[in-house]
Amino acid sequence: MASGSHSVFTRILSNTGVLITGRVVNAVCSFVYVAWTAQTLGLDAFGVMILVTTFASLVSDITHLQSWQALLHYGTAPYGQKKYDQFYNILAFCVRADFLSGAVGMICGLGAIMLVGPVFLGWPDSIKPDALLCMLTILFMNTGWSTGMLRLCNRFKLVTFYEFITTCVRTGGCGIGYLLHLGLGYFLFVWCATQLTMFLSCTGAGLYLLRKQTGAFLPLKTLLSPVQNVPGIWKFTLSTSVNQVLESVFQQGGTLVIGAVLGAGEAAVYRVARQISNGLSKPAQMMLPTLYPEFIRFRDKQDWQGMRQVTLKLFGLIAVFSILVFLLTVTVGNSLFSYMLHHSWPGQKTILVLLVSSALLDIGLVPLEPLLTVLGQIAMVLKARITVIAVYFPLLYVLLLQWGVDGASLSSVLASFLMLLICGIPVFSFLYGRENKKSLSIFK
Repeated sequence: MASGSHSVFTRILSNTGVLITGRVVNAVCSFVYVAWTAQTLGLDAFGVMILVTTFASLVSDITHLQSWQALLHYGTAPYGQKKYDQFYNILAFCVRADFLSGAVGMICGLGAIMLVGPVFLGWPDSIKPDALLCMLTILFMNTGWSTGMLRLCNRFKLVTFYEFITTCVRTGGCGIGYLLHLGLGYFLFVWCATQLTMFLSCTGAGLYLLRKQTGAFLPLKTLLSPVQNVPGIWKFTLSTSVNQVLESVFQQGGTLVIGAVLGAGEAAVYRVARQISNGLSKPAQMMLPTLYPEFIRFRDKQDWQGMRQVTLKLFGLIAVFSILVFLLTVTVGNSLFSYMLHHSWPGQKTILVLLVSSALLDIGLVPLEPLLTVLGQIAMVLKARITVIAVYFPLLYVLLLQWGVDGASLSSVLASFLMLLICGIPVFSFLYGRENKKSLSIFK
């Protein structure tokens, strides 16, 4: 058992290292293309762009179904046993879920712009045509089934390949806009092109793996047939998707509220600070895609002891990483903030330290959420997120009026701490129960 958990932990680190290698390039380029965009557009126009793309991302997140989790949860066993007819049935469900939810998201986004209007959302009315273009892109923003194939097949190197292509498109596009001093519409077009590139490259990787691993593409008859003999798949998919909706509302909603209350400039400051904090904590967040397949294998083998050992090692690694990130933030974070925004903001170091603290609390959830999901306790995660959101937005509004962007950053820290606390208590009982089987009873 001990050697098994050690090999799993080593594999998690290896796969995470592959993802981090790709994201290092993306992170470096993001510091460049964000700075180019902010310097070209100016703070207010850059803030408008942030609000438009944040709104599109939010609509995408709240309408898209998390089909990749369903593919891993229900497809791992038939894939491993080479029962491909059963696996194709599950995969067809995931493909249909991606495209149907993408179409719903696109319609909702277009309807919101047409009916509510940019002015209500705090944007200038002249941005409406470009905003409508961004809403069309929502149709291609869900890569659930192909992402699931990459994770199921343990082919994380392909992720770095298509992310590199996407990064090149965005960096090159922003570089052209910077050199030619192009306007807001052009930079929104680059954002749309980036999303389309991500969809095409990820889908291509998924098709390649499907053909290579199973010997065939998904049969058209199976794709058009309703899912069969997979009890609970709809309930599981909807539950995980609602969880993603709540997380997106928490992550993206704050920026939109700040833009509506304080203006586009303050929203840009908050978003850039959050992007830096997320970028610094990203290496730990990259473990999340590698955990689900491993935890599912532990569950299928009923190896609770191995799951516990791996989880404890992950927490130790996260603790060390968090200390290093916090020290890095204190020493160089302020200079990085000024460079990216091309603007000095009063108290920007305080904002950055608070948002980095929030991000570090969030990475404490990295082992917790997949563990609870695999153990069939997604409802517990949902209840935690609903509780946090119910507290977060009233608190955000009050602190926003009292202390501006500083208050918004503080509310993020408090909400992240509450989420970690609620999810951590049952998992703590699981990890330190006298007998693992007894400790599992808390989830029943």
